[in-house]
Amino acid sequence: MHTKIQQATATFALAALSGMAMGQSGLDLDRAYASEIRSDAQTRSSLLGSGNGANLSVEVMTQIRYSFNSRDEQTPGALGDSDTTVGFSTPRSQIRMSGGVEGTDISGLIIFDFGLAERGLVTGLSDGVANLLVAQAAWKLNDEWTLLFGQWHDPVMGSDNFAPEKTLAADKSFMNEFFEVGYTQGIAFAYGSDNFKFVGAFDDGAEYIGNYGPVANSPFNGAGEDDFGITGRVDWLVEGTWDQFGDASSFRGSNYGVKLGAGAHYQTQGNTNPADPTGTTPTFDERTVTFWTVDAQVEGDGWNFMAEYVGHKVKTSDTVAADVDFTNHGFLVQGGFFFSDQWEGFARYDIVLLDDILVAPGTDDNYQTITAGFNYYFVPESHAAKFTLDATFAIDDSTNMDALFGGAGANDPNATGILGLSDSEILLRAQMTLVF
Repeated sequence: MHTKIQQATATFALAALSGMAMGQSGLDLDRAYASEIRSDAQTRSSLLGSGNGANLSVEVMTQIRYSFNSRDEQTPGALGDSDTTVGFSTPRSQIRMSGGVEGTDISGLIIFDFGLAERGLVTGLSDGVANLLVAQAAWKLNDEWTLLFGQWHDPVMGSDNFAPEKTLAADKSFMNEFFEVGYTQGIAFAYGSDNFKFVGAFDDGAEYIGNYGPVANSPFNGAGEDDFGITGRVDWLVEGTWDQFGDASSFRGSNYGVKLGAGAHYQTQGNTNPADPTGTTPTFDERTVTFWTVDAQVEGDGWNFMAEYVGHKVKTSDTVAADVDFTNHGFLVQGGFFFSDQWEGFARYDIVLLDDILVAPGTDDNYQTITAGFNYYFVPESHAAKFTLDATFAIDDSTNMDALFGGAGANDPNATGILGLSDSEILLRAQMTLVF
């Protein structure tokens, strides 16, 4: 009995650490509410599992999206008929399984995804193939400290810590996808109290511009593995409750709340094997990445606001090509407002500010997008069933982004829908999200 109480405490503390909100019910109330509770401990941003004894909990999240993308060609006629791209996709279909080890304070979480939106810079993968996102364990040490180990989504970046079904728009921003640290493997300590939360991790690093391969779900001698990575994030609850900051929205009837966060990540690669295991790419002496961020969330009765600044410095000492040293910055502001219990409007602005050495003469030195739209919640105060319609306007020349990502257009179009190779582009998305 004592063990099960500790496991329940662990689940509550870990879910609180991620700040995932619990929805209420309406149509099919019990089912929707239960789904929301499970989601608190089972989403990728939580780093945590559910301590429910020997039982196994299973949750499914899927997104069905229709996209319309129209681009203004950089060179007239270069895209031909491809300046307009339309079609359906399933960017994410996830199976989340969690449970506890009977007789211990250890719980586990495994998440598989069958879409392409979480693949990041990984190439050569097919939609519909299972990809392991999370495989981790959480060991509750006491009421405040938890030991985490395995593979998880790095928690350093505030806007990246919302579960996919709990974002404000159909997907996260272009700026988020450009800077995100993504999934990694390692060990971490998590601390949670009434007003402060902290996560510190020692890991394999992250996927960044110029990496030779993926970090998540890779062997210790994989091409993308770093010598080591160190991650830290702290959150301060100024006012309100932790659970209200688990999503990007704020339903009607919510209390006023303020949360401030900051994080940093450092990684280095090249001093241990592998730096170039295949011999097909230039070797380098060392590559280091330093990432930092600060963010603020403010929520009230049916309205929300978030602002975030991020930056990273990438430095490479190369044995073949010239050394590289650049620093990029990014900003995001977004907000939403409920017009009724089920209709929410929102708007977002984000910008990536590129280092001068990455900017070609006569081209834009930044990349900006503006997104606006609405959400319809089938069950009030629940993310279990949601329809999203939004429009994104990329208003800058994508030349420099295209060059950074191999001349194939902007990064991660499976998530952002931005295709690049354009002076500007317009993206319309209609998406249905289900959690059951």
